[in-house]
Amino acid sequence: MREVLLPGIWYGEASQLSLNELKNNLLSIQDERECILLIVEIMKKGDFSVKNLLIDLMNQTEDEAVLNLCIRLFCSVCTNDDLKDVNNFYFLDSVSEFGAFTFVTGAIETMSYQVVPYLLTLWKEWEDSNSDLEIAIQDALDSFLKYRSVLSGNATLEEVGNLYIDIVKTKNLDFYYYNTSLSFPGLFTQEIMTALYIAAQKKEKYHLYFQSSLLSIYSGEKVPVETNVVISRNEIDLMISYIDRLIEKNWTKGMKYFYGYPVENL
Repeated sequence: MREVLLPGIWYGEASQLSLNELKNNLLSIQDERECILLIVEIMKKGDFSVKNLLIDLMNQTEDEAVLNLCIRLFCSVCTNDDLKDVNNFYFLDSVSEFGAFTFVTGAIETMSYQVVPYLLTLWKEWEDSNSDLEIAIQDALDSFLKYRSVLSGNATLEEVGNLYIDIVKTKNLDFYYYNTSLSFPGLFTQEIMTALYIAAQKKEKYHLYFQSSLLSIYSGEKVPVETNVVISRNEIDLMISYIDRLIEKNWTKGMKYFYGYPVENL
């Protein structure tokens, strides 16, 4: 079923069915896997009215594959208010290590400082486990707080928590951030283009999977350069053409988009 629930850097092209057709189909669905796939398609059309259904499914399903996609999608479309509501996170009470890892890696995609308290809580639960999950939690926190450069790579949970309290005093928590700056597709494209030029000079592959994923989901148009090919001038030209198309869109700094649609109106 959709290659086991949509792996890859984005959620795929938007459905050719109309929004009304998709929503009518959703009314007759009983299977959880078909349900989450329809929710994805409806949201690609810019309709986020099914978000509560997504949250309910995320907190009730016992299907690990469905939960994985629910978490990924929630991180893509959640608002700051969604993150502030702890009732949306019942799944974390009994989540597996795999599910927790999905949430942690998706946390960066929320682009919201409101997700940091959940990361700190997970770190407390997995502290001293020497697991990949603990490292992923620390990486996610570092993307928001840059604590490794401000404190040290060996900073304690308490130190990072105190740093978070100081940092959020300087941020407008109604907005969304990427690497401590107000979110904007130019931030992703700059990183990708720099990496492409370096890879082309060295005749290497480029590895910015996360940035490619974030930009593809943000814009609704898949980044045209694969992360498993040796970069040449052709890939650079493809990316330049892609960026030129995005420039025509009216993005707003500090906003969060899903397939070109703002997830909320400030």
